[in-house]
Amino acid sequence: MQKGFTLIELLITVAILAVVAAIAIPAYNGYIATARVGAAQENADTLRVFMEDYYLDNGTYKAGGSSSFNKTQLETNFGWRPDGDHGEYTYAVTATTNNWNIVVTHTPSGAWLRCENRMNKCCSNNDAGATKTACP
Repeated sequence: MQKGFTLIELLITVAILAVVAAIAIPAYNGYIATARVGAAQENADTLRVFMEDYYLDNGTYKAGGSSSFNKTQLETNFGWRPDGDHGEYTYAVTATTNNWNIVVTHTPSGAWLRCENRMNKCCSNNDAGATKTACP
């Protein structure tokens, strides 16, 4: 009397696991990408709040007279730290005395989200070649 599995049974099991993995892994990666887009949008909203708080405290959106800020400057000047940031997005803010513009760019794809005029307008584009200078 033999004990154990035959080679055919093991190959069938491996094939079934491969099919399940081939379906599950891309779906999982899609969920992760969607979650990161949501986190970037939330970070932009949080950044908007930080900009407004800074304005209430200082009467201007320009920290130290500067009119543009990268992620490190935003952390230094406004105390803003992005949540769920895996280095895939860049955050940039340009500010005048009375207004600001936020641009969040997905570094690998070039897709972007732009909020301007104190969040009266927001737009996004998945086309890397599209201009980020203004919302339609």
